Amino acid sequence: MTLNVPEANSATFRNVMDALGGEDYAYYSFDVKKVEAPDSNKKVQIALKVHVPQAKRSLATQQISDALKEKGLEVMVPEGKPMMDVSIPNTNNKKVIRIEVKPPSGGSGAGADVTKIVESAQCVYAAMLYECKDLRVISEKDYECGMKFTDAPGVKIEDITGLPKEWKESSMKGAALIKKTIGGRAGEYEFLRGDTLIEDGISKAFKKVRKQTNLATEDKWNPADIWMVRKSKKNAIAKKLATEGTIDCLNNYLQELNASRDLVGFSLKKLGNSPSIKLLNADTPQERKKKDAARFVKYDLTFDNKRRGDKQYPMDVYLYYGSSTFQKFQARNFGGDSRGDWKLELKGENAAQGKIQGKVVFQLLENAGFKGLPSEPSWQECSDKASVSQQTKIVNEIYELLNKHNAANLPKNAKDAKEIIKARPQSWKYSKLSGLRFLDWMVGLNGKADQAMKEMYLYASSQSDKSSVYYKIS
Repeated sequence: MTLNVPEANSATFRNVMDALGGEDYAYYSFDVKKVEAPDSNKKVQIALKVHVPQAKRSLATQQISDALKEKGLEVMVPEGKPMMDVSIPNTNNKKVIRIEVKPPSGGSGAGADVTKIVESAQCVYAAMLYECKDLRVISEKDYECGMKFTDAPGVKIEDITGLPKEWKESSMKGAALIKKTIGGRAGEYEFLRGDTLIEDGISKAFKKVRKQTNLATEDKWNPADIWMVRKSKKNAIAKKLATEGTIDCLNNYLQELNASRDLVGFSLKKLGNSPSIKLLNADTPQERKKKDAARFVKYDLTFDNKRRGDKQYPMDVYLYYGSSTFQKFQARNFGGDSRGDWKLELKGENAAQGKIQGKVVFQLLENAGFKGLPSEPSWQECSDKASVSQQTKIVNEIYELLNKHNAANLPKNAKDAKEIIKARPQSWKYSKLSGLRFLDWMVGLNGKADQAMKEMYLYASSQSDKSSVYYKIS
C-alpha cells in the first residue's frame, strides 16, 4: 500500500499504523478512504476503516486508542461508538486522523483471522526463500511454490497477497533471519501454522502436563507462533510428542529437536528497522536462573508530569529490572474506562514483550515462596458512586502511598493533592492504587526484591524454569 501522506501528517499516521498491532492483537486489515492534500484545511485529514468482526469492535477500539494514548497523542472516542479521532499535533484548527472500526463487507465473521493470515504469511515467505530461486520480483508462481511447503489451514494465497505492503516486507525480513540462522536446503523443511499434526501435538502434550507448572497458558510456556519441521522426521516427532508424560521430559525433547534443527519454533513480534532473532530457553532451568541478570533496580512514580490533558496525571507505576530506560515493567489498568484489568507489561526497546495479569503475578510469587502479597482494590471501591466514606478511604490511601514513596510533583499541601486525586476517574484510582500497593510490597522486601523481580521477568518473557525453547524474531 503506497500512500502520499503530507509531511505534516506523516508522523501521526506512522503512529496510527504502529497502533494497529500490539503484543496480543493485530488489526492489519484496513482501508484508507481518503488522504487530504497538503494545503487542505478540512478537519479530517486522513480517514481509515479498520476491519474487525462485529463482536470485537469495542475491544479493538479500546486497544488502538490505548496504544495511541501511550504514544502521547490526544484521542477522542465518542461514547458508545467504535471510532476515534486522533489529533494531529501543531494544527491550529485541530485536524485529525479518523479511524472507524467496522466489520468487513463480507459479514461479521470475515476478517476474524487477520493474525492467522499474518503469521501464515511468515511461513509462506520463509518457504519461498528456501524453495524459490529469485525473489527480487515475487510472482503468483512464487506464492504457489511457498504454499506447497506451508501447512496453514484456512489461509489462501489471496489472503497473503492481500496484506499491506509493509507487512509483506516484514515477512521477507523475518524469512531472511530464519534462513540465515537455521540454514538447510530446498525441499528439506515444511513451515507450519495451526497444523493438525505437529502444532496440535505440541498443544496436546502441554495440556497433559500443564498442572506440573505455574504457567497459566500455553503461550507462557512456549509463545512460538509458527514452526519449521524437517519433513522426513515429521511423523516420528508427532508420535514421540504423544508419549511425553512430564513437563521436564517434554521440554528436554523440544530442546533436542531444536538443537538438531528437526523442529524449531518462532515467536513473531513487530519488526523495527533493525530486526533480530534470539534463541530463548535453550539452557537448563538451573543455568537460566543463575545467569539471568534481572533484579529490582529502581522504580518510577509520578503524580503530575506537567503535561496538558488527560495525560497530566499518569495512572501507571514503573518497576525497573535493569539499568536501561527500556528495562522495566509498566503496571497499570488495561481495561480502559469500563473495567478493572490491572497487569504488569514487560517493556522492550522496540515493542512490549509480554503482560502478566495481576492475579497471576500474586500466584506466581506465592508459588515462589513469597508472603504477604497485597490485593488489588475492587473496581467498585474506586467508583465515584461509592459511599463517601469509601471514596475518602481510597483517596487517603492513594495519597499516603504517593507521599511515602516520594511521587514526583506531588503537591506539598495534602489537601490540594487529595482534591486532585478525588477528581480523577475510576480507572485512574483503581490503576494507581493497584500499582502503589504492589510497589509498597516490593520495596518492603528489601534484599528479597531482586528474586521477586527475577521471577516476574522470567515469567513475562516466557523464560520461567518450566518454559520451552524457541526463537524470538523482533
